[in-house]
Amino acid sequence: MLFLKLLFILLIGDFIKNVVLYNPMLSYTVRFKKVFVQPSQFGHFTVDQYKETQYINGNFTLPTNVSIDTVIAVFNRCDPDGINCEYFQTWKLTDICTKLKDKNQIWSRWYGSFDPPVICPFDKGHYQMKNGTIDLGITTLLYPQATDYQWKVIQKFCGNDGCIGIMVMEISFFGYRKKIKLIPKL
Repeated sequence: MLFLKLLFILLIGDFIKNVVLYNPMLSYTVRFKKVFVQPSQFGHFTVDQYKETQYINGNFTLPTNVSIDTVIAVFNRCDPDGINCEYFQTWKLTDICTKLKDKNQIWSRWYGSFDPPVICPFDKGHYQMKNGTIDLGITTLLYPQATDYQWKVIQKFCGNDGCIGIMVMEISFFGYRKKIKLIPKL
């Protein structure tokens, strides 16, 4: 009988430790597989990780002889392994100055991580990105199935003289369960 009680306590204890102490809902974080610009002399980016979150850090240089007035983002949706990709949609943002000022947009955290801040008119020269990421909450509000896919996003930066460069990002979403912090009652 003592053996059965001990076995029962071990099983229930294991159940509590592995199931009850974790939030049953998945939490998601952004995973950047690749980030680069073309032509490469415009900048260099690295993917850095802090705890569960990945950030983009790097440098970006705007040429002095062009002005950017349009950004075209092409979204390609890939299977969970990132192999089979298909066109999903295109966003063409023409009033960049107004769009950069908008708060709570999918791009707000991304462009908000530039130093000096990206404001209009664009100061030609060097920018540094510090801990850049996208807002996952807004992403899943716009498209709830976003976490089911890997994404390849191509941003084209265009001005009066045509497109001057592109930034390519390959993104996936990592789902995990957060541990519930028990608060002891005093």
